[in-house]
Amino acid sequence: MGLKDKFAESYARSKTMSGPEKRANEIMGKLLMKKAIIPIVAMIILIIVGAFMHINGWIILAINLAICVATFFYIRKQAQEFQNFTPYVGNLISLEQKGKKEYVAILKQGKKPIKLKITYGAEDLQNIKKNQLVQISYNSKYQIAILVTR
Repeated sequence: MGLKDKFAESYARSKTMSGPEKRANEIMGKLLMKKAIIPIVAMIILIIVGAFMHINGWIILAINLAICVATFFYIRKQAQEFQNFTPYVGNLISLEQKGKKEYVAILKQGKKPIKLKITYGAEDLQNIKKNQLVQISYNSKYQIAILVTR
């Protein structure tokens, strides 16, 4: 499969994504970009320092390639960790704002209430009425909540 075919397949998949999938992609993309900024800045600083200190260009290239490879494997591992979502279906009892971007949602699933600490994705839950049935995909490690259905 050529590069053109892979791009076409990726483009077609992005056009057929549902709303929750797009929202999850957007949140995880932003989080991965935050993690990728540090290696990118380190590579730029390395190039600038190498130019000022007259270090051999091949050495700078080798170090930058090592940073690229390490960053690739780190970002790939992080992306796999972002995919661990647990589905919750229940009535949304309350949504309280604890900090600037931190929320606590309480869902009633059957007889027991479930408390979810949400850092990313709580904006969608603010428009939900009390005791409305919702389905939420939740990543407890990174506190990401994606509203699947209302």
